[in-house]
Amino acid sequence: MARPRIRQYLRHGLLPQLFAFEACVRLGGVTRAAEELSLAQSTVSGLLRKLSDTVGEPVLRARGGRIELTDAGRAVATLCEEMLQSLGRFEEVRHRRAEPASLSPDARTSPCSDSRSSRRAA
Repeated sequence: MARPRIRQYLRHGLLPQLFAFEACVRLGGVTRAAEELSLAQSTVSGLLRKLSDTVGEPVLRARGGRIELTDAGRAVATLCEEMLQSLGRFEEVRHRRAEPASLSPDARTSPCSDSRSSRRAA
């Protein structure tokens, strides 16, 4: 059964690690990723170290002031992209489900309409 194995990733905070990794790859460095995520640079570096520990090998390599993906990093980047797309789809579905509630017949009446006048007419 796959579910118990997933729990190990929840304990290690895999989602923040992946967000830091994705931002680092997309923006080209830890400093820019830290700025975008509103985290300290050391926090992002720590998340990347933890991700490498989780994966079992380095996911990034520093070379000449730039970062490069390792083979493991390329595999993680692909999975990370799929995961972020799934989270985006989840957010779209959640947003669509919330819309009809705000467009109920009662909510569609103008906020300026006087509900007492409609009661008087009845």
